[in-house]
Amino acid sequence: MQKPSSIRQCFVFVLLISFAVALVSVRAGAQAVPIKQKKADLSTFFGYTKVTPDYGPLINGVVFGGFYTRYLHWFAPAVEFRAKIANGTGVDQKTYGGGIRVEKDFHQLFRPYGDFLVSSGTINYHLVTPPNQPAPPGIPYVLHTYSDSSVVYTYGGGLDVDITENFSARGEYQHENWSLGKYGPVTLTPSMWGFGVVYRIPFRPYLGR
Repeated sequence: MQKPSSIRQCFVFVLLISFAVALVSVRAGAQAVPIKQKKADLSTFFGYTKVTPDYGPLINGVVFGGFYTRYLHWFAPAVEFRAKIANGTGVDQKTYGGGIRVEKDFHQLFRPYGDFLVSSGTINYHLVTPPNQPAPPGIPYVLHTYSDSSVVYTYGGGLDVDITENFSARGEYQHENWSLGKYGPVTLTPSMWGFGVVYRIPFRPYLGR
C-alpha cells in the first residue's frame, strides 16, 4: 500500500520544530554534559503517534517505554522496550516488545538513532454489517469486532534533540510488518510517525568526576 506523502512532510515539520525549540532552550538553559563523559544511563520516553494501519483510516495512538544505553567511543548501543496503543474507527493496534537501538551524538545536541524491535501484536477489526449500505428503516447497523495476533517486526529511526541535560525532544518514523493467520494468511505493513519527549536518568557516575 502506498503511503501518503503528507506523513513525510509532517515528520520533517516535527523535526524542524524540535530543532528550533532545542536551540533556544539550550542557549537559555544549562549546558548538556558531553556524552563522551558518560558510562551509561537509563531513559524513559512517551509520545504521540499517527499510524497508517494498512487497513482502514489513519489512527491516533501513544508510544511509551524505556531503554538502557551504554556509551562507547563512536556510538551508543542500547536495549529498548516499547509499547504502542493506537485505536481507530476501523482498526485497533497494540504492540509490546523490545529490541536493539543505536544512537550517535553530534555536537552534544543531536542524537539520530535507528532501531529494530520484535513485539507481540494484537489487532481488532471493527466491521459494520451490512457494509457500505444504508440501514433499512428501523434496522440498526451491527458492529462486529474480529481479533487477530502476530509477531510484529518494527524498524525505523528518529532524532532526539537535547533541550536540557536530562530532557530531549523526539521525532521519529517507524515501519512494521505483521503476519496474520486467524482468518487466512494476511500481511500488513503499517507505518507511523510521531513526536514526544525523552527523560534520561544518569544513574551511573560520569567519567572524570
